[in-house]
Amino acid sequence: MKVTKKLGKEWPIAAIVVRSQGPNFEWLKQGRTPMKYKYPAVVVLLILITLTATAQQKRPTTPKPQPKAPAAQAPAPTFDTLVPAESYVIYGEVRGAGQLIRSSAINDLLEPVMKLASPPKEFRAVMRWMNTHAEDVMTSRLLVATWPSNRSKDLPEVLIAIEFASAEEATRFSVSLNGFLPKVLPAPLAEPSPSPDKSLNFLPEKKEPPPPNFHLQRFGSLVVLSPKPWTMKQLKPAGSKLLAEDVNFRAAHNRFSSEPVFVYLDTKMIERQEEETRKQFAQQDIEDQKLVQQAEAERKKSEEEQKEEEESSDNFTVTEQVANPTASPGEAKDEPTAPDPISIALSGIGSLFFDGGGPTKFPDGVAFALSFEGDSFDLRALLVNQNGGKADAIPFVPMLITGPPIASEAPNILPADTELMVSMSLDLPQIYTTMAKPRPKEQTIIGKGNNVDVKQVEFESPFAEIEKKLKINIKDDLLPLLGPEVAIRLPMKNMGIIGLPGMAPPTVEEKEQQAKNGPVLAIAIKDKEALRALMPKIIEGFGFKGAGALAQTERREDTEIVSYANMFSYAFVGNFLVVSGEPATTRYVVDSYLKHETLSADGQFRNSTRWQPKPQQGQLYISPSLMEGYKVWAEQPSTIVSDQTREFLVRASTVAQPITYSLSNEGLGPLHEVHIPKNLVLMAVAGISGESNPPPNVQNERTAIGVMYTIAQAEVTYKKTKGNGSCATLDQLTAANMFPKQMMENTGYKFDLTVSGDKFELSAVPLEYGKSGKLSLFIDQTFTLRGGDRSGAAATASDPPIN
Repeated sequence: MKVTKKLGKEWPIAAIVVRSQGPNFEWLKQGRTPMKYKYPAVVVLLILITLTATAQQKRPTTPKPQPKAPAAQAPAPTFDTLVPAESYVIYGEVRGAGQLIRSSAINDLLEPVMKLASPPKEFRAVMRWMNTHAEDVMTSRLLVATWPSNRSKDLPEVLIAIEFASAEEATRFSVSLNGFLPKVLPAPLAEPSPSPDKSLNFLPEKKEPPPPNFHLQRFGSLVVLSPKPWTMKQLKPAGSKLLAEDVNFRAAHNRFSSEPVFVYLDTKMIERQEEETRKQFAQQDIEDQKLVQQAEAERKKSEEEQKEEEESSDNFTVTEQVANPTASPGEAKDEPTAPDPISIALSGIGSLFFDGGGPTKFPDGVAFALSFEGDSFDLRALLVNQNGGKADAIPFVPMLITGPPIASEAPNILPADTELMVSMSLDLPQIYTTMAKPRPKEQTIIGKGNNVDVKQVEFESPFAEIEKKLKINIKDDLLPLLGPEVAIRLPMKNMGIIGLPGMAPPTVEEKEQQAKNGPVLAIAIKDKEALRALMPKIIEGFGFKGAGALAQTERREDTEIVSYANMFSYAFVGNFLVVSGEPATTRYVVDSYLKHETLSADGQFRNSTRWQPKPQQGQLYISPSLMEGYKVWAEQPSTIVSDQTREFLVRASTVAQPITYSLSNEGLGPLHEVHIPKNLVLMAVAGISGESNPPPNVQNERTAIGVMYTIAQAEVTYKKTKGNGSCATLDQLTAANMFPKQMMENTGYKFDLTVSGDKFELSAVPLEYGKSGKLSLFIDQTFTLRGGDRSGAAATASDPPIN
């Protein structure tokens, strides 16, 4: 009989075979080694018992190790969550980066830069690459964060991030950008390796290539560029909050949500950093003072020891008496003339507008926004305060305390041809109270040798001397008669702006025209009759002795003009007191008002100021005469600019437009807004670009002008010294070491100096007309430079002045 039993996995024998052949049994095991047993039944029984027991045992199974759950990855930062608060002082944002790159406003400004300034090839390459890839970032937002805080010193100086619609678009753009950046930001050259020493069988260690000058990283749909590597832990340490969670930033960001360019300046962080710096300097001063005191103590100790040694060795004492010389009774001393108290008081009031007698109230943050949809660049600045504090409307002029919002009435009385008008609502009583407020005693420390005298100076109201002279109380007698609006009218011609020099001096006709366009101060009034009665007393108190005898009164319909010896005049026009140093100016203001030829009646003024909020706290208007003046200046042949620059200036000034400004408050803080014509900005950019890279002929002309003025000044010096009233030739000036002849070399000009007694005439012409220069120049003892394009001929005293 054959029996087969299948065993469990734990049993080592695979099968047992039992065969009945009489009294003997054969055991056939898996190893196929035959064995004989004397008592086969007992053996079988033991095996069966063992099999049963083994099958019933439950051996513990080793559990399989479970794979660890992957750590939850932090979500990739987004455009709005990348920058935390208090990490960077300046945060900038561009909405629609590609649209900005392709905009005509930006490309018009870049044109003179590319053509006149001759920028480096890297700049040109960046401009070409940006234009090529503008479509990739047409609707992307671009973020720029710079100026790391003191707490974020390990961060890169600037962080630039670009947002894309998807991670795939970000990947494609980063690959393209990573291939372009090494061309404009090449890695620094590696240091040359030392040559191998063949005799020693020594090879120098292979150096790794230097790291690139940029670090590019992608976070989801965000591409971030920086000058050096950084980590998210450095940028966003534990406990940091998002910039979007900052109350001031969020308020400003929401207010300027539609402008294409937004910039936020964290002034609170700047103040904190300055305070930390002050503390560091103070601590350093304390340590330095300790060192000084220690050195002084050691010096005194050394002197005392030396003195003791001298006293022990000497047996005599020398006493020296020093007489205190005093002036003889007959000796007279020149005492300086005491300054006018009124002048001192007025000067003190003027300085208080900028000093304020206390710390300036800066806002918590300043937000800027720029838009350029129309014919102007519109720049807005919001001074944000969310903590309930009130910041100064103009931080650097703390005493310019604004009054209630008003609908400005100054344009109703100022002439239509006003070139510059500034109007503002001021809280005059509050300004007076703040300026006159008592302050802590000031300490004046006077040191002489080892003696230090500390004097306590009592604060005196800056109005005290004025009120004493006027014999009135300004707060009670004058201010109740005045309204909140104060306006100023100024001439704008012959004033320069950034990038453009001042224009030529005015002609005789222009000087006569300026007599009626002089400065004007207009103050709103509440009680005309009371102020009319008070004015003579005020004028006489300010130093016009016998003002009543000098006063000249004339009437224009129902308006009275009062003048004092052609030095000062005033009139009551509408609801304003109009004051001017030129009686002709006051008459012109009155006549324009009576003819209804005022700013408010001018169509260009109304159209250009229509955007301004009503009411408002401040207003500025600069007429188109500024641009018209620069057009005339650019068209003059004597203007020293290149032909290309002249072409840009003339083209940009074809349509003259005004500059307008407004100050208001929507509840978040003072809001400043200015509209600058695009053409005026283009003129400034063209002027700066032309000045940065003038052509050789323009450089020669400017160098020749410098030589002309140098020789003229040398003539003045020679005449006062060695010349005894007579002028000198070039050889005499050179011999007297007053002018080096080498200065005339390599100028591209030929100089000719003629002398006659105390007079001289100096002329200069280009060596090669059109190549080394075009202008002919002339100057004499009047020190007025004249000349023009004379086709190479010499200039004379009849030529127009050159500015």
